[in-house]
Amino acid sequence: MTKKGQKAADTRKKKQDAMMKELGFERKKVKRKRKPMTEEQKKAAAERLAKAREARGHTGLKTVHHSIRDLPEDDFLHPLKVKEWIKSNELKLRGMSSLKSSSKWQERSEYIDLQTYIKNMKSYLSTGHWGDFRWGENMEHRVQKVCVAMSYHPDGTPNRTMGVFYPDIGQTWTKELQESWYGEDDPRRVHATATKLSNQEEILGDGGDGSEDEQDDLY
Repeated sequence: MTKKGQKAADTRKKKQDAMMKELGFERKKVKRKRKPMTEEQKKAAAERLAKAREARGHTGLKTVHHSIRDLPEDDFLHPLKVKEWIKSNELKLRGMSSLKSSSKWQERSEYIDLQTYIKNMKSYLSTGHWGDFRWGENMEHRVQKVCVAMSYHPDGTPNRTMGVFYPDIGQTWTKELQESWYGEDDPRRVHATATKLSNQEEILGDGGDGSEDEQDDLY
C-alpha cells in the first residue's frame, strides 16, 4: 500500500471508530491468554535466555557490587548462587503469605525471618557485605565469625570469644582451648574477681575493716 493509500485507510478507520463511539460502542482490545508453560519448558527457556545473554556479554554480574563480581564460581557466596537463592525464597515467601497476619506469633516470626533473609541477600548483592549469620538456599549453613582486630585484657592477654576464628592461632576459639590455655587462671575470671574485690575494699574503706566486732558496735 502506498503512503497516500495508507493515510486514507487510517482516516477511514478513525471516522469509523468515532462513529461507533457516538453510538455507544467501544472496541475493546482482546488479550489472548498465554498457555502456561510446564516446568520443563520454563527450564529450557531459562537456559536459552542465559545462553543468549552470555553471547551478548551479559553475565548477570553487572548490577552486583564490584567487590564480589570476580569471585570464583565455586565460592559459597557467588552472586549467581545468591540470586538463585533469592528467587527460590521469594517463591517460598509468596506461598507463606497467610502467615504474615497469623494469630500465632511463631508463624508470623517464620514469615518475617524468611523475609529478612531475602532482604539480607539482596543487600549483599548491592553492598558486597553478607550481614546474615546463615547462608544457603534453605539457610542450612552458619557463617564462621573471623576476628579482624584483636582486643586485650589489662594484663595484655588476648581477649577471645567462643566460636570466633582467630588468624593468629589458626583456630576457632572453644571452651576446650580456653581450659587448655589458661586452666583455672582465666584472665577474664581473674579480672572480674579483682574488680569485685576492689569494689569491696572501697565499701570497707568507708565503713571500717569489716570485722564482726565493729559490725556489732554499729547495732
